[in-house]
Amino acid sequence: MRIFPVNIRSLMAAGLLGLAALAPALAQDWPSKPIRIIVPAPPGGISDNVARLVSEELRAHLGQPVIVENKPGGSAVLAERALMSAPADGYTLMVGPSSILTDFPLIVKTPFDPLKTFTYLSDVASMIHVLVANSDLPANSVSEVIDRAKQSRNEIGIANLSIGTRSHLLGEMLRDKSGGSLLIVPYKGSSPAMIDLIGSQVQLTFEVVSNVAPLVKSGKIKALGVVSAERSSLLPNVPSMGEVGYPELVMPDASVGIFVLSSMPAPMRERIRIEAERLKQSPKFREMLATQGLEGTRPGTYDELQAKLARTRDQNRAILDKLGLAGAAK
Repeated sequence: MRIFPVNIRSLMAAGLLGLAALAPALAQDWPSKPIRIIVPAPPGGISDNVARLVSEELRAHLGQPVIVENKPGGSAVLAERALMSAPADGYTLMVGPSSILTDFPLIVKTPFDPLKTFTYLSDVASMIHVLVANSDLPANSVSEVIDRAKQSRNEIGIANLSIGTRSHLLGEMLRDKSGGSLLIVPYKGSSPAMIDLIGSQVQLTFEVVSNVAPLVKSGKIKALGVVSAERSSLLPNVPSMGEVGYPELVMPDASVGIFVLSSMPAPMRERIRIEAERLKQSPKFREMLATQGLEGTRPGTYDELQAKLARTRDQNRAILDKLGLAGAAK
């Protein structure tokens, strides 16, 4: 019997070609088994709340179980590694903030390139930030905060909720406005920072409007300026940063959405994106977002979303250059 030599590379290439040929059929049949959603945050946060709403809507519409798995820590790196270890077959997704691709790569050093590894398929909920203060702080506007900080250097602390987040970047920008007089206080997440803000251990922080609106309305903390071009419908009496004379503190709205591995075959990626776009236009889903104090996002194409991410990343890079923080992730 004649034995023919085996070319391993040829076999691998043939296997990949076979998978590519199967991709359209697999996408058409998706989902045929349970879906897992990884969340780079602990239970109770915005990403977790959105992920659970997404899971409910997908389960109801697709008829398959959708399991939410929290993997907080490491500025999303733990969740990212979990996604990287799963097959790019459409059955493991990640729901998290857009800052994973617009803010984190500029500040947080990782052993992999998030911009090449992950694709942000769809933004399903908006995240508008607001500057909030302890109710006892004798300053009731952004300008009063800056003036007071200059008069009492390092006595007013602003909580940094986590390295690489929008809160971190905004805090550094406000500190720059104060001439470096604000004291940046690092925290491991929103919950401990809010406890200390209410208890006067720290005086300021930038937080997502939906997280703090109930505390503002109850008088436990006060809101000074919304980081958006327009006021938030959740805090209509709070001016935007542009209104109070700080347009440079207006940043593109962050969002929470669905991430997949960039290596996912295009037919499967498009199948999931179409489902995500259907989901975010669903009146029921938008109503569920509203019950969580969250706002939906506008319909859009994949290319429009990627262009928005690129613009935000470029703007953030320019801000970091100005603050002397560029290259921190290199």
